[in-house]
Amino acid sequence: MKYLFKIIEYGLYLLAFLLPIQTRLIIKAGELNGGPWEYGTISLYATDVLLIIVLLLFSVCEIARPNDAVGQASLTLAMTNKRCNNKIILCFVGGLLLISAVSVLFSFNKFLALYKLGWFILGIGLFWLIISANYNKLKLIYAMLVGIFLQAILGIWQFLIQSSFANKWLGLAAHNPAQLGTSVVELIAKDGIGERWLRAYGGLDHPNMLGGVLAVGILLIVFLFLDNKNSELKIKYKKAIFYSLFFIFITALFFTFSRGAWLAVLAGGFFMLISFVIKRDLQSQKEMLIAILLSSILIGVLFFQYNELVITRLGDNSRLEIKSRIERVASYNEALQIIKKYPLIGVGLGNYTLALSREIPNQESFYYQPTHNVFLLVFAETGIIGLLFFVGLIIIMFVRLLRRCASRNDMMVAIIIVLIVIMSLDHWFFSLHFGVLFFWLVLGLMISEKEKSLNPPASL
Repeated sequence: MKYLFKIIEYGLYLLAFLLPIQTRLIIKAGELNGGPWEYGTISLYATDVLLIIVLLLFSVCEIARPNDAVGQASLTLAMTNKRCNNKIILCFVGGLLLISAVSVLFSFNKFLALYKLGWFILGIGLFWLIISANYNKLKLIYAMLVGIFLQAILGIWQFLIQSSFANKWLGLAAHNPAQLGTSVVELIAKDGIGERWLRAYGGLDHPNMLGGVLAVGILLIVFLFLDNKNSELKIKYKKAIFYSLFFIFITALFFTFSRGAWLAVLAGGFFMLISFVIKRDLQSQKEMLIAILLSSILIGVLFFQYNELVITRLGDNSRLEIKSRIERVASYNEALQIIKKYPLIGVGLGNYTLALSREIPNQESFYYQPTHNVFLLVFAETGIIGLLFFVGLIIIMFVRLLRRCASRNDMMVAIIIVLIVIMSLDHWFFSLHFGVLFFWLVLGLMISEKEKSLNPPASL
C-alpha cells in the first residue's frame, strides 16, 4: 500500500498543475431562451476524473489504515492534533454542504442542482485531501505556480498579438476582440478611431479569473520568498527564478486589466507590509520593499506604453465601462429581489440564472449572469443559513490565522484577504467549475500545516 501513498501524493501535485486547464467533455449543452447557456451546461472535466481517482485511492488508504497497527501508530497519531484543530472548520464545511444538498430539493432544475452539488462535493473532497493527505506542501505550491506560470505566459501572448487560438484538447476557446461578447478595453484613440483591445484570458473563461489566479500566485511567490524556514530559497539562482516568476505574473496581471484583481493584490500586499512593520521584521520589510520597488518600475514601464488603456479601465467615461457599472449595480438589485423572494433556502445550487430568467423573462441568454458577488450568490442559491455557514467559515479561518504569530500565517491571511476582495466583486469562485475547485484548494492550503510528506510505514 505504500505505493498508493506515492500515487496520491503525486496525483495531488499533478492536479494542482493541471487545474487551470479546462479540457472537458460537454455532455449536454445548456440552452436558455433559445441561446447558449454556460451556467446550465453539463460537462465532465479532465481534472474531475483525476480528482475522483485520487479521492478514491485516499479513501481506500483511510479505510485500510485502522486495520494496520503500525500504520495507525505512525500516521494517525501524527495527524491527530492537526485534525482536531480543524474540527470547527470541518463543522462549518459540513453544514454548508448539508444546506447545499437540501437546497437541491427546492430548486427549479433539480438535475442541474445535483450536477452543481457534484462540483461542490469534489471541491470539499479536494479540501479534505489538502488538509489530510500526506504530501510536501512546498512541492504542491511549486506545481500550482508552474500551472499558473503557463497561464500567465499564454495571457501575455494573447494580449501582445491581440488574438487567441482554440484547442479542444487544452480547453482553449478562441477570443477575437472584434467580436461582441469578448472581454476588451474599448477606447477612442487620439486619431479618433475606436479601438478594442483584447484582455488576457489565459486558458480560463474570463480575464477576471486569470487576474484572480495571478493575484493568489503573486502572494504565494512572496510567501515562498520570505519563508525564512525554507533555507533553500537563499540560493541566488532560486531567488532569480522567483523574481522572474514574480515579474511575469505582474505583467500578466496588468494585461488582464482586472480592476478587482489589481485591488486584491494591493490589499493583500498592504496587509503583509503592515504586519511586518508591526512585528518589526526588518528582513521581510526589506525584501517586501525591494519587491514593491521593482514591481513599481515594471508597472511604470507598462503604464507608459499602455496608459490610455489603464486610464480608460479605471475611468467611467467609456461606453463599456459605463455599461459594466450599470450591469453590475443591476445584478446586485436582481440578486436582492431573488433573495427577498427565497430567503430561507434559496433557489438551489446553480439555479440562480434560471431563477433570474423567470423573474425577467424574454431576454437573450447572455443577459442571465450570476450576480457579481459571491456572498449574494450564496445567499440567493442556499438561503440565509447557507450564507451564515459560508461567512462563518471564512471568518473562522481568518481569525485563526490572524491569532498566530508566525509571519508565514500573516501571508496566508493576506491570501484570504485577496479571496474576500475578489468574492466581493465577482462570482466565479462559486459559479464556475474551475473557481469552485480553486477556491477549496487555496482554502485547504491556508490551514494545512504540512511541511514535508509523511512517509508511510514500510509495512504498508
